[in-house]
Amino acid sequence: MMTKTLVGTCLALSLVLAPMAAFAQSQAQSQDGQPAHPAARAAMKACQPDRQALCKDEQPGGGRVLACLKAHEDKLSADCKAALATLPAKAQAPQNQ
Repeated sequence: MMTKTLVGTCLALSLVLAPMAAFAQSQAQSQDGQPAHPAARAAMKACQPDRQALCKDEQPGGGRVLACLKAHEDKLSADCKAALATLPAKAQAPQNQ
């Protein structure tokens, strides 16, 4: 009886924790420090020259670089603008810290 209860508890926990872990992983950066989302990685690469020219003093994290790029939207390269347009809406919103 104890074994069935333990197995049931473990199963219930795994059903609750697995989606949470998957969500956390999708929001995290990959091991090389790059964003985990493919569109975010592409935007980071496409916007690198713009970032260096317009936002070099901006500290990464919390959406600060993205906010800086958007503040200089009229000066962005066509490649960077196109890459930013592919970002999911959630990635485009600055995070509160």
